[in-house]
Amino acid sequence: MSSAKDFRYLIPERIFKEITEKAKEEIPHIIHGWLFAERKENFGIVNNFIMNPDLRKTKAHVKPRSWMRYKKSKIYNMRKFKQEPPYPDIVWQWHSHPSGNEKLHAIDKRILKYLSNGVMIIVIPPIPDRDQKAHLVGWYYDKRYTKKPIIEKMVFEIISE
Repeated sequence: MSSAKDFRYLIPERIFKEITEKAKEEIPHIIHGWLFAERKENFGIVNNFIMNPDLRKTKAHVKPRSWMRYKKSKIYNMRKFKQEPPYPDIVWQWHSHPSGNEKLHAIDKRILKYLSNGVMIIVIPPIPDRDQKAHLVGWYYDKRYTKKPIIEKMVFEIISE
């Protein structure tokens, strides 16, 4: 069983600023994308991100129209990204929470429950007027081996390049 506890999550400052500024530009909309990382022994280093052109911007969390299609699309895209240059070791989906709430939304939890295991990355945009600082947080979810799901917070450390 893998766990988020003993693993470090690193993101270069340049990528951190790009992704959080993109989320800020799109306020009040929730935006979606993919985050790519390279795995080392006990840490992962984010090396790129892209927007998800398949999902439209919304002002609120939206339940997938088809849970099965959502799951198939996610698996297909993750496999596709891992087989294309620069061949990332780790592929995560991310979305923004313009509200600044780093907790999982009810729909986020339902998606993770349906998938039974996975990671959900939340991008918090900076909003100086509300004293909201930019940050990234991930949630590792695994319900494959236990009755109660394992939910662990993944804190991203900003590094200089």
